[in-house]
Amino acid sequence: MTTIKVSAETRDRLKRLADEDHLTLDAELAQTLDKAEDARFWAGVRADYARLQADPREWGDYVSELAEWDHTAGDGLGDE
Repeated sequence: MTTIKVSAETRDRLKRLADEDHLTLDAELAQTLDKAEDARFWAGVRADYARLQADPREWGDYVSELAEWDHTAGDGLGDE
């Protein structure tokens, strides 16, 4: 365990969320951090796809490779 200094306003906001979620302050903070990290990850994924789509050649290569993997992973039964 450790202690961190936060403003009373931040503590009260965290407590309000924890109370609403029926969690301890620690669990609420951990959940909030998990959500923030997840949001940053997916924002990065979206940015990466946007950069890829901005280059028609690279995007075409990517789509072609996906099609190859779809064919490879298929069971040969078609759309049944």
